Amino acid sequence: MKTAVPIANINNTYRSQTDWFPPRPTRKIELRSSRLLKIAFLASVCAVALFAQPATPNASMVRFDVKAIDKATDPCKDFYQYACGNWLKSNPIPADQARWGRFSELDERNKQALRAILEETAKPGPGRDSVTRQIGDYYAACMDDKAIDARGLAPLAAEFDRIRQLSDKSQLAGEIAHLHRVGVPNLFDFTSGQDFKDSTLVVAQLDQGGIGMPDRDYYLKDDPKSVELRQKYLAHVQRMFELAGRNPETAKAYAATVMRMETELAKGSLDNVSRRDPEKIYHPMKKADVAALAPSFQWEPYFAGTRAPAFQAIVVSSPEFFKAIERQLQDTPLEDWKVYLGWHLLHSEAPLLPSAFLQENFEFYGRTLTGAAEMRPRWKRCVDFTNNQLGEALGRKYVEKTFGAAGKERTLTMVHALEKALGEDIEKLPWMTAATKKEALVKLQAITNKIGYPDTWRDYSSVEIQRDDAIGNG
Repeated sequence: MKTAVPIANINNTYRSQTDWFPPRPTRKIELRSSRLLKIAFLASVCAVALFAQPATPNASMVRFDVKAIDKATDPCKDFYQYACGNWLKSNPIPADQARWGRFSELDERNKQALRAILEETAKPGPGRDSVTRQIGDYYAACMDDKAIDARGLAPLAAEFDRIRQLSDKSQLAGEIAHLHRVGVPNLFDFTSGQDFKDSTLVVAQLDQGGIGMPDRDYYLKDDPKSVELRQKYLAHVQRMFELAGRNPETAKAYAATVMRMETELAKGSLDNVSRRDPEKIYHPMKKADVAALAPSFQWEPYFAGTRAPAFQAIVVSSPEFFKAIERQLQDTPLEDWKVYLGWHLLHSEAPLLPSAFLQENFEFYGRTLTGAAEMRPRWKRCVDFTNNQLGEALGRKYVEKTFGAAGKERTLTMVHALEKALGEDIEKLPWMTAATKKEALVKLQAITNKIGYPDTWRDYSSVEIQRDDAIGNG
């Protein structure tokens, strides 16, 4: 795997980050132990194309190519170069990518298959079923850049009005809940997930967030590169506000406000190294405990506004971060909060805004942060957006074209035969007691086979998709 520039790990993910941040870098693998096994594994990754097939197979697709291996290199001295050296020479990073590898090639081939499906489903006609219409209209709206340019910021007018109409900081919780519900990240993350110490429980979770750069270190490090990136981020925020209609002086002041507030959030955030320790991000609490961390925030209206189901326990990743939010609530004027929320609305929706916003967004998050030389073609971005938002609907059509019911049945037959053989082997093992065999068979029967696609597809019938509203669909 190759990366265009050194990059930092990213904690917070945004719906619209498709062209913003790169994946984490891949470290060079060192040859330390199990030498032959490691060589075989990495060589297979670099030299063997994966088995997934696109809807229309391409004769030029590589299945296996030993020429990817650099046999002139001693694998005991440079294992990575041996396994991947020739492939690296013949596969430069494409201009629209921040990294490139064999899995990237697989992803690109899948995108081609999905594109063919979406371009067909996007053709209007009375014979389209509900799933076809949803994914087709979503893709069509995303691809209609002329309509997006013509509408300007009008699709966001109601959201900006909501923010402008805030009259008291006690209303911030309700507005933040609303923004979270419509997919605009800001201030912190609220979600659900399995409890770290009891996998049978799904619990509410509060995590740090609310910054526009990848992580806290971008705001706090004082090395020349970090200082330069902060200056470029400030300039980017200012230009985005100018595109939104603010004069240069006001936009500059707004950018300074955003940077000040996000820096304070960064100061209260855990660094990436600390976040790798599960104990440091596991703080189970009751709602009252959370309220004590930031008493100025209206937590009950917030939870109600997100329409979360009833819950009592909540896991907080970083209590200090929510204390930092309390300090901001105490010290930051309401007008600055409006600027901050307005920025994150603009920031979140940028990939579906008119071309001037889109290009400016790429200049910082694509070119500056990831090293990508070009923006990805619009169809690739729209394929990703459709897949992210209507994944099982698009997946359903993909399965029909590629895998199908017959493919699933063949695979299940094979899996059931393997399970039967394993059960017979367990019964014959001489070193297991009868009681142990019984428990082993219980575990075998507990295996859930997830082959190809779900038996019951997710129902998107309640989701309204408009052919002329890319942002509303997103």
